[in-house]
Amino acid sequence: MLTIKNISLRRGERKILKEVNLFLGQYEKVGLVGVNGAGKSTLLKIIVGLEEPDLGEINFNGTLSYLSQEVHKEISERNLSKIDGSQYSVSIGEYLIVERGIQVEEWEINKLLNNLNMKDKNSNSVLKELSGGQKIKVELIRILLEKSDLLILDEPTNFLDIPSAQWLMGYLVNYPNAVIVVSHDLRLMNKGISKIWFLNENESKVEVFKGNYEKFLKQIALRDELLLKSLKNQERRAKKIYESAKILAGRGSTKEKVKAAKKFELAEKEKEKAKQIQKKLVKSKKMKISIPTPLNCSRNVLTVEGISKEYIKGIPVLKDISFDVEKRERFAIIGKNGAGKTTLLKILAGKLKPTKGKYAWGAGTSVGYYSQEYEDLKYSNTVLEDIYGLDWGDMDRRAFLGRFLISGEMVHQKVKTLSGGEKTRLALAKLFAGRHNVLLLDEPTTYLDPDSQKILLESLKEYKGTVILVSHEPEFVRKLGIDKVLLMPEEKYSYFKEEYIGLVGIT
Repeated sequence: MLTIKNISLRRGERKILKEVNLFLGQYEKVGLVGVNGAGKSTLLKIIVGLEEPDLGEINFNGTLSYLSQEVHKEISERNLSKIDGSQYSVSIGEYLIVERGIQVEEWEINKLLNNLNMKDKNSNSVLKELSGGQKIKVELIRILLEKSDLLILDEPTNFLDIPSAQWLMGYLVNYPNAVIVVSHDLRLMNKGISKIWFLNENESKVEVFKGNYEKFLKQIALRDELLLKSLKNQERRAKKIYESAKILAGRGSTKEKVKAAKKFELAEKEKEKAKQIQKKLVKSKKMKISIPTPLNCSRNVLTVEGISKEYIKGIPVLKDISFDVEKRERFAIIGKNGAGKTTLLKILAGKLKPTKGKYAWGAGTSVGYYSQEYEDLKYSNTVLEDIYGLDWGDMDRRAFLGRFLISGEMVHQKVKTLSGGEKTRLALAKLFAGRHNVLLLDEPTTYLDPDSQKILLESLKEYKGTVILVSHEPEFVRKLGIDKVLLMPEEKYSYFKEEYIGLVGIT
């Protein structure tokens, strides 16, 4: 059904893919895995036809549906007059059936909305009134309803709450056709995966492992264990030959010196074999985040009084929200998709104006905002062009970016060509370089692999400023050490209780 032949791709001096050969059968479920920035999204774009490889070809027979990793940006940039109508507001059903031409009954749409935890919406709900996360769910519904021969989903669970993610992965397990999925939550569809494509960033090649994700992890661990044993044996062999050569070289006869020379040559070859094994054991580089110490500010960091927000008159997104935040507190905003969490952060960041109410930042506060839509990244710039406008003080720009695994030729890439994980790391680098004493973080773990999430968490725990966080990751919220919460849409402001963790990513 899908054949990939000798695909190779470079970006400057950076090798992304090298002679990749893959085959996908008609009903196979494939998990594509690899570290952030390895090239997973790039490979998917080549398969879909959105990018051209330097060498190689793709052969595909059938219909295909593709969910981009950056579907949130595509939705915000799409011509809204086409989606929402220039004279009237299009409903979810009209968008799917009329605009997208999908042959489906309204009850089927309602069933999928319910499965994706949008129980308060139906096919007659107006698309324009949905939050960004809810619109992504509608796009996901569109793709599922197309019932293509091949589904290609790049991080489909990133903007989903936990029940929705669990339902989606279960749906993919039982999908009657082929699936390629990139996700940090592959365990959720573990039983359904028939094959793993592992993009090895050190070799720029894709290795194929039969079986599910759990089996793949065991195979990788066993392979590393055997490689380590082989390396030790090889090093011992090289050392033994070298020591033997030294003894021969110390003797007087010409014959023995000739033998010694040959042994030295053999010892070097054995050392080279050891180096090749060592390369295979090299682990991916990890971020080394160090958030600069922020400037001092007043004890009272933020006061919010009676904030309300309406995008459409008479339909409130936020209703009479009040709370306060003190210096160095960890404050979490918890609520389901569409509750207005992102809207509230945008207001506090000065990106939106409230319809009613007011807020005030304390004396000496410097507020940094991380947006899940990467609002502060300029896609048409290179990485270096994008960061040169910042006040870096005495910090070395390149060295600081390097701590976020942005180095070498990558600094000359256009921001738009970066993967989701690379954009996240760039956005975090820009944020932390600002030396802000207040951080507004809207889903900062999205697109980060589990190791990178842990590194970010530890950095935030050490951070000497104030954190106001939106996250759908329960463990991230728990381990950060939250002091206060705002529960939405109840607008309940409270000191943190352990029971609130159960609401993260679920409500």
